[in-house]
Amino acid sequence: MSTPNSLREQRKAATRAELIRVARRLFTTQGYEQTTLEEVAAEAGLHVQTLYRHFANKVELASAGDMQGLDQFRDAITDRTAPAFEFWRRWVEMATTAVTKNDSGQTYRETLHQQWGRPMIPSQLIRIGESYQDLLTEMLATDFGFSREENQLDTPRLAAIALWGASSHTLRRYASEEGFDLVVEAVAAVEAVEAVFKPLLLAAGKKDPANTT
Repeated sequence: MSTPNSLREQRKAATRAELIRVARRLFTTQGYEQTTLEEVAAEAGLHVQTLYRHFANKVELASAGDMQGLDQFRDAITDRTAPAFEFWRRWVEMATTAVTKNDSGQTYRETLHQQWGRPMIPSQLIRIGESYQDLLTEMLATDFGFSREENQLDTPRLAAIALWGASSHTLRRYASEEGFDLVVEAVAAVEAVEAVFKPLLLAAGKKDPANTT
């Protein structure tokens, strides 16, 4: 039987998910700048003060979609069959295709402008980036046979930082350069990092993922 606290948490999670869903739809249909938090709350059937209990501002609300993406990435790792570099390349291709599918990616570009058009990047985005790097490090360490017990994760960690940094740099370019093909450039960035770091991982690790089943 559910306790009052668990029911309260379920309702809270459902409200948050609905706000994210509505915000994404409104950002896509009428534009990020043109959408107000009052509109998002009203469309979700809530008072704007309820929205503020979940999100401090519009940037945080937009960033919540990135957090959902992280959760989906973490879940997908559990059932992955592809090696880490290939898995990340496919994930990047899928994610960039999704955000550029509607309105040629203009809404996503506006969101990036808002996220990075500040003196400091929002702390939530920093935490999301660190989580992706941790997950990538674990995948690379597993695939190339690095020992966690012996604290031999330096090379996988550097490779993970490079993969995430390359993807972040590609997004920054997309936010500021017209005519930029996000999908093509994001995939190319992953392949460039793989070309540099795969030989290092093979040399320092204990196995070649290409020769394992």
